[in-house]
Amino acid sequence: MSQLNLKPDPIVLGVQAVVFLINLFIVKKLMLEPYLSVRGRRDAQTGGSQDAAHKLQHEAEALESKITERMRAAHKDAAQVREGIKKEALDKRATLLAKADSEAKAEQSRIESAIATNLKEERARQDQSINTIADQFFAQVIQ
Repeated sequence: MSQLNLKPDPIVLGVQAVVFLINLFIVKKLMLEPYLSVRGRRDAQTGGSQDAAHKLQHEAEALESKITERMRAAHKDAAQVREGIKKEALDKRATLLAKADSEAKAEQSRIESAIATNLKEERARQDQSINTIADQFFAQVIQ
């Protein structure tokens, strides 16, 4: 029967250690380091892109709030300007209406006085015509 040899052979152990170290070096240089660098770049780009996206989103929200605030202020200013213009127009309208009313009343008074004068003249002419007709009638009746 054969005997079991449990003593390590230093030459075989040395050769296996050298083969392991060569394999370790080859795997590390050709596979592990390129994989880790690609993974690191991808994580940096993904994480950086996500961080940049969050930062841009916060900036957009801040700008939106600024724009909203400016729009509110612009609407408020526009309302004040609109009310000022409206008040000015109403005042001008009231002034023009008062002027037109006074001019209309003056014209109405002038026309009424002209009508009254014409009416007086016509009544005087009417009385004169009546007297002339009456005189002519009596002159004809008496003749």
